[in-house]
Amino acid sequence: MRRRMPSLRRSPISLTKRKGTKRTTTSTNGKEQILTNQELQYDIYQPFGPSILKTKMPQGFVNLMNAEADRILYDEKLSKEHDWSHNLAGNVKKEIAIDHNKIPNLAEFLITMSKTYYKHTIDKEPADGSKVAFRVWVVSQYAGDFNPMHIHDSNLSGVAFLKMPAGFEAEYKKEDHHPTAGCLEFLGSIPNHFARHSYLVKPEVGDFYLFPSWLTHQVYPFRSKGERRSLAFNVHFTLDNPVKGVNV
Repeated sequence: MRRRMPSLRRSPISLTKRKGTKRTTTSTNGKEQILTNQELQYDIYQPFGPSILKTKMPQGFVNLMNAEADRILYDEKLSKEHDWSHNLAGNVKKEIAIDHNKIPNLAEFLITMSKTYYKHTIDKEPADGSKVAFRVWVVSQYAGDFNPMHIHDSNLSGVAFLKMPAGFEAEYKKEDHHPTAGCLEFLGSIPNHFARHSYLVKPEVGDFYLFPSWLTHQVYPFRSKGERRSLAFNVHFTLDNPVKGVNV
């Protein structure tokens, strides 16, 4: 499930620590040397904001997902039976539910990436007995389609790009100073000085992203002829006990 959100902006920044050195010049106050030609050590911390996992989905999964999506999208009866648009925020051609268990080993791939994200952000493995469930759908977009700012109702959410229009690269290159055609944008807070508030993703077939479901995001429209297709999913952790940062 996805819910629309008001226009709040902030960029996703994971915890990093940047080290650097600065060499000073000599200056005096007429009596003694204040600074000599010494090195100053400094750190820059970025401790706030959500993390976004990025990897490459194996091509075999991309091929199998496209084959399953083709089977449903190109059949009007199946498209209606699998229609998932009533649960979503998108203004797009078709959004269909997919049974991910029909794709061999896809569930294992999603579980591996979800647990990897969990361990990175919570700093420990999910407790024994924890369960992971998924809701998976495919978004089929054409020229003019878009997805407004929204969030998802789960623990984690993800997207993988399955297909792009043949003319997309040419369209993207035509945009002069701030290309956004067909892009996915994550929004973290309001714009402010010395802080990024958004992270723009140019779609590439096979690119896979995983992020907290509450992280506001949107998809820009494009003009190229052809289909922009993506896999989207929600991750639900079922834990026996409260875990800070997951369910409390």
